[in-house]
Amino acid sequence: MAAPASKTLANLSGSYKLNKSLSTADIASILALQGTSILIRKAIASASVTLNISQPSTHEYKIEQTATAASIPGTTEQYILDGEWRANEDAFFGEVRGRSQWISLDDAKAKGPDLAGGWEDSDEGKLILAEGGSTDGKWEAFRIWGFEEIGGGRRYTQSVKVWNKDGKEVKGKMVYEFVE
Repeated sequence: MAAPASKTLANLSGSYKLNKSLSTADIASILALQGTSILIRKAIASASVTLNISQPSTHEYKIEQTATAASIPGTTEQYILDGEWRANEDAFFGEVRGRSQWISLDDAKAKGPDLAGGWEDSDEGKLILAEGGSTDGKWEAFRIWGFEEIGGGRRYTQSVKVWNKDGKEVKGKMVYEFVE
């Protein structure tokens, strides 16, 4: 379902389901660059993925990600939009570091010109940038969050780019349907 106009990055709380037919990101290839096992990649690629997003404050997001595949544990990620680097132990990726912050539409286009989409000019012209990688330097990634008109409706999107130390990269867009 398309996201209502009341849903913005400043008011993102809710549930969102990944729409694989509208998405251009190859999740299995992204996970391969990040070093996950082939069994995990296949399970997640065939699963239904849902994000449950809550906002403890206007600059803090908690995202619980679930996949409806046998034996795949969900993950919870915390995003604090202050641009500060933080370390974390991730169930899939091990030791990682990351940061997140508000960025302008122009900065988003400069960061990922090949990922620039039809982001709407809401939230005072701002998008969210989440970037990070493994602490051992094997891979890095960034995602730009926003809302776009895709497939005949307004949808929450994450434009993603992941690259590894060997110079391989994968990029694409994950498109989410608003659930509730």
